[in-house]
Amino acid sequence: MVKQGRFAKSSKLKQIKQIRRRLHHQPGRVIGPEQFQNFVLVRYDLTLKKKYRHSDKETMQRFLIELLGVAGAGPTWPMATLVTKTFSQIGIRVPYQFYRQVLKNWESFNHFLEREIPAVPLKERISLIDLASTADVEQIILRQLAANTLLSTGNPQLIKLMRPAQLDSLVANLSSDQAIDWQKVKAVFEPIGFDTTTAPDSATQQWLNELKEL
Repeated sequence: MVKQGRFAKSSKLKQIKQIRRRLHHQPGRVIGPEQFQNFVLVRYDLTLKKKYRHSDKETMQRFLIELLGVAGAGPTWPMATLVTKTFSQIGIRVPYQFYRQVLKNWESFNHFLEREIPAVPLKERISLIDLASTADVEQIILRQLAANTLLSTGNPQLIKLMRPAQLDSLVANLSSDQAIDWQKVKAVFEPIGFDTTTAPDSATQQWLNELKEL
């Protein structure tokens, strides 16, 4: 059974309400890079989060935290590259349903990024380049899921030994007509299982258990 490993603690998420009271946008105000992540999380809390339902709220918030950690404060965000790196960093720390939720919500999430990231009042504003469409993200997720089948064996070194053709074969086993076939994904990952007991706190464990039931 795949162990959950460390993921964003709920204590980080609880800080948002406190930060929200301190970070009030004022005309002409400039924030420092050290305030960037919290500023974006507050904007998510005030806008997009309200439009999501149930566990989607927390899934997309936790994905945003991971993405911000990979991307930093700019000055340019090559989106396709950053999304690929973020999923690679997440790997098997979440069940496969996490990836399905992110893909389902990508269009609205991407609009949030395109609107909010360049608007963050940094001294040097951030530009988004190499934008990732929903179709692009589906292919990124498909390849990550293929890599996860190897990570789940407990021997991550296998990925380094894989030839491109072998990875393509794993991708084909999880797809139909070049799109993710979630029934095939389920058939691969469900027998492996996913251990939520190593979650860093009870809120994270509850969220992961909710994902497993989707």
